[in-house]
Amino acid sequence: MLYLITPDGIVSTLDAGLGDVLVDARRGRPLARQPWVTQPPSGISPEKVLAVALRHGVDAGIGLVVHGGFIDQVLEPERLRAAERNQNRIAAQLQSIAAEPRHEDRDWHRRQRAIAEEARQAAAGSIRRSEEAAEELLEAPVKDRLTRAWERAGGLVPAS
Repeated sequence: MLYLITPDGIVSTLDAGLGDVLVDARRGRPLARQPWVTQPPSGISPEKVLAVALRHGVDAGIGLVVHGGFIDQVLEPERLRAAERNQNRIAAQLQSIAAEPRHEDRDWHRRQRAIAEEARQAAAGSIRRSEEAAEELLEAPVKDRLTRAWERAGGLVPAS
């Protein structure tokens, strides 16, 4: 998946690999003429796409293209937090309907609670690591060549 951000703030997507479209460009079909889908992707703002594209993108003439892997990395913390919220909601619902364990089942229930706590801690660690990775990606220096390409396309570079 590729993302194209244009100076009018429209984010478009293309279900293709970057290598494929770059080969197409060398054969006479520039990035701007690829079959971009102009429906904005869910979950990411144009400002965030631009921030990523200015650091990790490719000049498309009409804007900047960025590989979806970079966008996925920026979206990962929120995806994991949403999964955590969902898991916590389900656990609370199950707890509210759970019967008091029989005496002979209490050790089993204690082990299950310990396993669940270990899973929560592991999830929290995954969220922390994904936040650090997204932050590192967004804190990379803006590339001068991409800034110039963005300005040539008619875009304004946001203040850092």
